[in-house]
Amino acid sequence: MILATKRRCTVLGAGFIGKAVIRNLLLKGNDVSVLDRHICPDEFAGKVTWITADYHDQHSLRAALLGASVAYHLVSSTVPGDQHVDVAKELNENVVGSLHFVDACVAAGIKRIVFASSASVYGIQDCLPINESAPTNPISAHGIHKLTVEKYLLLAHRLHGIEVRVLRIANPYGPDQNLLGRQGFIAIVIGNLLRGTPVPLRDNGSSVRDYIYIDDVAEALVLSGSLDGLPSVINIASGKGYSLQEVVNLMERLIGHQIVTVPTESRIMDIPSSILDVELARTAMSFVPATGLRVGLIKTLRHHGFHISDEDVI
Repeated sequence: MILATKRRCTVLGAGFIGKAVIRNLLLKGNDVSVLDRHICPDEFAGKVTWITADYHDQHSLRAALLGASVAYHLVSSTVPGDQHVDVAKELNENVVGSLHFVDACVAAGIKRIVFASSASVYGIQDCLPINESAPTNPISAHGIHKLTVEKYLLLAHRLHGIEVRVLRIANPYGPDQNLLGRQGFIAIVIGNLLRGTPVPLRDNGSSVRDYIYIDDVAEALVLSGSLDGLPSVINIASGKGYSLQEVVNLMERLIGHQIVTVPTESRIMDIPSSILDVELARTAMSFVPATGLRVGLIKTLRHHGFHISDEDVI
């Protein structure tokens, strides 16, 4: 494992994960260009080269990639829980768009692509935790799209020699996650608390997920773009599973009062239990998440104005 020098990087997609990656890249002194549909936030003004354009705009895409050696592909229009998907539209957004992205990377001379994939590519597994050699049987459109993009990127490596790093990320959470979004159980709980509405709890809160704090996700993505000699596919997670009910219970103890929940039916694309094996990340790139769930929840709750009544909760 060899740590590469600082370089010019392009970030495609400045959402929840994208913004954290940009902060991490800047903190490490990298020269950063960004392509996103939204205008540049004040925190990045004058610090990055920001292009406001659609991911499918080839002219803007190539301009954003110009001079970069590493491209971070963080664009996705679906989430794991999407049940009703316009298949043709989303295939064009995620898969066809990624094919055009590969063409632009080849034309720009990009040496390395880092792709934010998802634990959803594994689907339902009998053996936990799930390692990178497990069969991939996604049960959602999101997982199918992520896996398809993975395969095309690995094909680009074979055809064009571009190094590809696929990071299969578990369940990211943290302060800037959209409280009104379609994913992120922790963000959904906080959003409902702030609105004073009950938290929907599927399957009596029995579903198990592997939560990883957003700063750790960003560190893993940036690290994978900086290191030479890594495997092409790596799980990024905490390696620990918590049921939805356990997360609610922990948040109740931290804020010192009950969280009202309401039973909700499960969805056909919901995976009962997902915990990732993180040994490869540890051995291949010395990555171990720095923030456990308790500390991550404290940081996230405080960000949204909650008083923490018990910081010693285990």
